[in-house]
Amino acid sequence: MITTMVKRGGLALLPLAAGLCAAFPAQAAWDFTPVAGARATWSDNLTLQSDALAESGYVMEVTPGFSLANHSQRFDLRLDYALRLYKTSAARSNGAQNRSQDLGGALKSRLVDELLYFDARADIHQQAVSAFGPLASGTDYLNNNRSEVRSYHLSPYLVHRFGAFANGELRYVRDSVSSDNPGFRGSDGNILSAQLRSGPTFRRFGWDASLSRMVSDEEVPVAGGRNERQTTSSKGANLGLRYVASPQLNLGVYGGYDDYDFSGLGGSQSGAAYGASLEWVPSARTALRASAGHRFYGPSYSMDLTHRSRGTVWKLLYSDAVSSSRSQFSLPQAIDTAAMLDNLFRAQISDPLLRAAAVQAYMQSTGLPSSLAVPVNFLSNRYSLQKQLNATVIWQLARTTTTFSLMRMRREMLSKQQSDSVLLGSSLLALNDNTDQVSAMANVSYRLGPQTVANLMATAFNIESLSTGQRNQRRDLRFNLSRSFGGRLSGTLELRHVKGASGAGGPQFAENAVTVGLTSKF
Repeated sequence: MITTMVKRGGLALLPLAAGLCAAFPAQAAWDFTPVAGARATWSDNLTLQSDALAESGYVMEVTPGFSLANHSQRFDLRLDYALRLYKTSAARSNGAQNRSQDLGGALKSRLVDELLYFDARADIHQQAVSAFGPLASGTDYLNNNRSEVRSYHLSPYLVHRFGAFANGELRYVRDSVSSDNPGFRGSDGNILSAQLRSGPTFRRFGWDASLSRMVSDEEVPVAGGRNERQTTSSKGANLGLRYVASPQLNLGVYGGYDDYDFSGLGGSQSGAAYGASLEWVPSARTALRASAGHRFYGPSYSMDLTHRSRGTVWKLLYSDAVSSSRSQFSLPQAIDTAAMLDNLFRAQISDPLLRAAAVQAYMQSTGLPSSLAVPVNFLSNRYSLQKQLNATVIWQLARTTTTFSLMRMRREMLSKQQSDSVLLGSSLLALNDNTDQVSAMANVSYRLGPQTVANLMATAFNIESLSTGQRNQRRDLRFNLSRSFGGRLSGTLELRHVKGASGAGGPQFAENAVTVGLTSKF
């Protein structure tokens, strides 16, 4: 089964590989770096069971992989792959697995100047099946409450400048999301969108118009191990007008229409959208974009505030939208750690390529995740109204960098419970109806020397099902010491203490573990 899983994961890369072959000329400069890692972990609760069932033991992990990059005037590619092989002292019947894989790839290319562009993404990662099971990170060797999710996203698009009158974009997206969990619907999506935005002719008043159409073809599991095909779709139109009050301030209004076609709970799944917007950029260090209005599901608001000083970066985001697990996997929405650090390092490193390399090296040495203030996503075939607030600040001193983030997210399901019947079973169908999540993360990194970084990270999650009253609380405390032995070899020592739930409505677990690892680049 695992061999099949790896083969299917490789198939997810075929569309991306085809796009790369079309996009890159033969003389393009590639940077291919093989990577190998080895880790040994001892845990006093290897399979994250309740105290009465806790079993101590070890995990040996070997991780071959590679990094592929191409940065030029026309192409920006990053592809990272790791195959993790595990050997544990616990029996596989207790939830241990012998391998998993992770892949992350992104491509931005300019094929024809000011005409044809191509973007692509591919991803393979381990995903929590339920928000109410074990969520502890660092335990990818367990298959309890985990599933492998694979996705790719291909997007060629055309841009055209209609003189000084308007600028237009026509974009096509082909994406796919699948999983090795039979209850989660694999799907292929096609999205066509068009945008037109006023040009320099309109100085005091501007305008923009957009149209979009999405069709998703889903595999629906039914009794007897068969799959049926089902189509869901959405479409939208929007027209916006804005007034340039000053070079720093824009005021606007918008109106449009949204229409969703899925198995709803009743009531309208379509309706008019209207509201007002504001864009305020008082300096190169501060920007605020906000809107307030109404959509078919009720009041709608958004906000994006960024502020940067010499030693800090602040980010505040709020949004509400119709969403699904599928859309979260195909187009993740979170605060990008690399983008935040890029803003922080801008005062010290002016060259964008050198700054990007410094950001990646810093994230690797400190163990920061790729996204900050991230909600716990989980597998579901249902559509939901998602309201999310994220706040993050990064503060840098001579030797110390501190990151603090908060997140609050509420999901209210818009489609029927039966969509998750195979995934959750009849007894847990109401678990995902309405959920509320609150999380906080604090990370302090101290540079002991040119090659050594000490890192202390604390995270906390509170997740509640508003329909059933079930809760999952997770607490995670980690100390990490990282040292680079030259440019190709690095080592880590990590101590962790984790508390959480062992299952939906199940008892709590606690784990203490120590990990020693080496990573080499060739």
